[in-house]
Amino acid sequence: MKSSVKASRSRAVVARLNTLAVFFIALGLAVTSTAQTVDGRNFGVDGFAALPGTPGTAHYLPGGTTGGAGGKVVYAKTFQQLKAYLQAESPYVIIVDRDMDTGIRCWVDSLSTGRLCDKQDGSEGVETTYGERVMIASNKTLVGVADPHTGEAPLLSRVSFVMQCSSNVIIRNCRFTMAGVPILKDGENKIVALRGGKPKEVGDPDCISIQADENDADTDWGGHIWIDHCDFFNGGAADKDRYDGLLDCKNNVQWLTFSYNHFYRHDKACLFGKGDSDVYDGCRTISMHHNWFDDIDGSRLPLQRGGHLHYYNNYMTGSADGWDVRREAVGYVQACYFKDCKAPVRSDREGSLNIDKTEGYDVTYDNCRRLMEGYKNIDGSKVSKQLPVNHTDWTPTQTDAAYRVNALDKTADVPAIVQRYAGAGKIEVWRAHADAIPAEDLAEFAAAINDNPTEPTYDRNGNRITNVAAATAASGVSHKTR
Repeated sequence: MKSSVKASRSRAVVARLNTLAVFFIALGLAVTSTAQTVDGRNFGVDGFAALPGTPGTAHYLPGGTTGGAGGKVVYAKTFQQLKAYLQAESPYVIIVDRDMDTGIRCWVDSLSTGRLCDKQDGSEGVETTYGERVMIASNKTLVGVADPHTGEAPLLSRVSFVMQCSSNVIIRNCRFTMAGVPILKDGENKIVALRGGKPKEVGDPDCISIQADENDADTDWGGHIWIDHCDFFNGGAADKDRYDGLLDCKNNVQWLTFSYNHFYRHDKACLFGKGDSDVYDGCRTISMHHNWFDDIDGSRLPLQRGGHLHYYNNYMTGSADGWDVRREAVGYVQACYFKDCKAPVRSDREGSLNIDKTEGYDVTYDNCRRLMEGYKNIDGSKVSKQLPVNHTDWTPTQTDAAYRVNALDKTADVPAIVQRYAGAGKIEVWRAHADAIPAEDLAEFAAAINDNPTEPTYDRNGNRITNVAAATAASGVSHKTR
């Protein structure tokens, strides 16, 4: 679909959402609202995702990011249902309360390498499941409900969630991993799905990829996305290229907030800008706050090319190369705490950085090796290198005067606050005792299958689901129950 058509449809849907949102919120469906208070702390949407954007531009969205508010609240019992709802054109608030993968068994040489075995009868190799790609459409909210017995949020395994020119998406309280995803023996490290009984490469093994190059990267756009209280991890890879990014942003995507997420056990975590040419005027306005970067034995926390990034109250531990502010990138860092890391933040490679040096809100280094010039480790450990800073005076309010944060904590408090609240299952996003989970709705599932999806939904044999009977038959076969 061409970008102009997408923009027209998006504006029509937004008008509808603005009318219906008040009604749904009045019913007490808390997750359709973007405001939430827990322990007296405001966990609602803030940063760039809370802003409507610039009037007259494709990115303008009155009210800021609201996700599927105003759409039907649906329960995804199976992976097929989850895929269909996320890909449908209609707005949805989607509830998932169980671990999911494709449920289609396959065998690989080992989980660390993932090469498909020649025999797929279980006589050789290690069992895993085929992967898949979900193309998330605009105006969606995905919320995970934690297991009341274990406190663990739903784990979505070996599935890449892609937002291609999508707008107005919220994802909260889910865990994502590509661990064990199969690849072809003679191919690149691409996700392998089952299509018509045969393996087929379907995309890069990113947990979440946000991009805008469906037709033309110079004119396409996407944005207004909030990813909050999620886990991203892999681990056990044979090499650093086994998996791709945990959360990547490419092309002209704006008005994004990534908050209270836990990134761990990985090599190349977050790429904002796929190359030096991926720089657009005003591109990638992103807020990252209260995230925990933990044991990233590689880089990209994130690697930023172009765009403007507000990076505050993040906690980085046991990691190698952190936030790398590169070509034409602009950043503002406030009250971040770095512990046992190699090079937590640098702006000496064509990017520029503004550092909040207000007492109590400056950055803190604890046993790190490469520090920005003028800093020392608070534990007195030796510094191997001082990195020069390319200064800028940019702050988010220069981009939009209405920019706000819900909580700016002092640097000394960041480790305790982030470890307490960052990650899936740390707060109750969907109040299971008050916000009833809707029943499985096979009629709605069938409707979503036919609702001009961004990509087909496939059954357990890798065949496209095209009608109500097939959709009903496919339900209940491809999920894991806790």
